[in-house]
This record gives sequence, structure tokens and C-alpha cells, in this order.
Amino acid sequence: MPRSAPHVFRRILCPVDFSPNSRDALRYAAMLARLADARLVIVHVTDPLLVAASSSRRAASDILIATERDLQRFVTRALHTASPQPDSVVRAVGGAAPGEIVRCAARDGCDLIVMGYRGAGRASRLLFGSTTEGVLRRSTIPVVTVPPSRGGRRARR
Repeated sequence: MPRSAPHVFRRILCPVDFSPNSRDALRYAAMLARLADARLVIVHVTDPLLVAASSSRRAASDILIATERDLQRFVTRALHTASPQPDSVVRAVGGAAPGEIVRCAARDGCDLIVMGYRGAGRASRLLFGSTTEGVLRRSTIPVVTVPPSRGGRRARR
């Protein structure tokens, strides 16, 4: 494929939960954004119970502001490579993760979601569901999932 091929993706959403797997997904999303010259939208969805437990709107707002600062630090550490960083925006929102992720993708005009998944066991999925699974069911745009690394390195196939 010639290097001058048109770029398919213009905005890529990468939801993160501060886990090592979401760090790997963020690095993958950043690489895709650089290759496509796309904007990278990085989002963390805060637990709705934590936001609801806040005694006031001000407290809920403070939680989201603090989370956004933590998210910015996480992104800076995860993408500390010498490569040029993609154009990006960092956002923290409150709510149920699958729905909020899909809403963020729509609001920001994203045409790809890149996210990690933990590979939870069958019983866990039956009891709690999976954020990734919920996004896959609701999304109208492609979703790329990044599996957990094994032993600190990605398995080669």
C-alpha cells in the first residue's frame, strides 16, 4: 500500500481504567493515531456510585477534575516515548462505562475505539458483564480490543 493512501481514521477514542492493560491499549491507540494523523481522545469513566455519593454537585465536579489530573499523569507516563505524540484530548466523565464510552465516541465524532480487555472468566462475565463487551454491543463504529500482555511481553503469534 502506498504511503500516500488516504487516512481512514480521523478521531480515535481510547478509554482507560489506569490498569496495565489499558496502558498497553493507549500505546496502541497512540501508534494508530500517529500513523493515521488522527486525533486521540482519551477518556476515563468514573464509577457512577462514587459520583452519586458526592454530597453536592461541587464535590462531584472536584472528583472529575482530580480524576482528569490523574488521567493526564497516566497518559504522560504511558506515552513517554521519543516518538512525536498525536494530537490528543484527555477527559474524565462520570457514569456507567459502556454507555459513556459510546456517548463520548459519538460526541467527539470518533470513527474507531481502541480499548483493552482483561479476559475475565466466564463466571465473572455472567455476574458483572464486561465493559468491553458492553461497548461492543452498543457501538456503531469499529472497536479494536487489545488483550492483556503475558509475562510482561505481548505474545507473538
